Amino acid sequence: MVRYNKIFDTFNLDGILIANNFNVKYVSGYSADYCFVLITKNAKFYFTDGRFTIEAKRDLDKSFQVVEINPSTAEEIIRNVICENKIESIGFDSDLNHYDYLFVVNNLLKDIKKVDITKDIESLRAIKSKFEIECITKAQRIAEKSLEQVKCEIKEGMTELELCAKLEYYMKINGSSKPSFDTIVAFGENTAIAHAKPSERKLKVGDVILIDFGATYNGYCSDMTRTFVFGECSEEIEKLYNIVLGTNEIAINCIRSGIPPREADRVARNYLGLHRLEPYFNHSLGHGVGLQIHEYPTLSSRIVSDERLQDGMVVTIEPGIYIEGLCGIRIEDMIVVDGANAINLTTSNKNLEIINN
Repeated sequence: MVRYNKIFDTFNLDGILIANNFNVKYVSGYSADYCFVLITKNAKFYFTDGRFTIEAKRDLDKSFQVVEINPSTAEEIIRNVICENKIESIGFDSDLNHYDYLFVVNNLLKDIKKVDITKDIESLRAIKSKFEIECITKAQRIAEKSLEQVKCEIKEGMTELELCAKLEYYMKINGSSKPSFDTIVAFGENTAIAHAKPSERKLKVGDVILIDFGATYNGYCSDMTRTFVFGECSEEIEKLYNIVLGTNEIAINCIRSGIPPREADRVARNYLGLHRLEPYFNHSLGHGVGLQIHEYPTLSSRIVSDERLQDGMVVTIEPGIYIEGLCGIRIEDMIVVDGANAINLTTSNKNLEIINN
């Protein structure tokens, strides 16, 4: 399952305490709204309250022992288990809200040698297993099917909010538990806002349509963006679109194990620069995707560390340009790093599509 041994050995730990919900899901396969996981070299404990114990016993791997707690008993029960297992050094994840962080550090782990292993878990999560890639791929197929269905319902006069609602409806009936993030649907001049919020703006002939969305399957996210034109397309928009498409393809072609994440971002910016469009690219090229929509690594030329892409990482490639008063164009795919190859999980058409419904 999860590769704990490296963390135990690196820091000479007796145990690991996990409180971040996404990390709990990663190490155990199940996450409740209120839960803690304690892993020792010989045992695994899942602490949660009575709302979730039945589901936890059903969904957790049988190697976990479910222990019922509540906010008033959590400290005593968890500390007793730590004491019974003779834990003197423990790793913990610090990516918590302020209250939970103080509770873990000052209450659960007081008087115990503590090591922050947040970055180490982050690095483990970045390398996806075959099962995780299958879940991400399933989420992506749900998203793609939903997009094809909703494209048939795009009509003049519909609002961004209406199209957003229809897309999310299709994702739900196709098997997505929820959108993987707040769906972006933008028309016309609103597409120049990179993270536009759907509004009552109505669709008109000649509008660019930008849709950035994702589904979730078994807790894992997908992420994609497609840009269309409604009714008729100007030569200017067509030219800009094809430049962004070229940027997307060139960036994907440079993805391989061992390169710094910033390198792909640099390649994309250089290509846009040849067309004098780099100033209109106002975000990073991409990011990791998994249990969260934004995970390690970040594909940004601003990152100057010695990080390298590794086999099994799932990252987005999403170049875009955003020209105020005209339009925004973004094309986003999800890629699996596999040696010298970049496996594209996104199968939706990327060539310019003019919608005429």
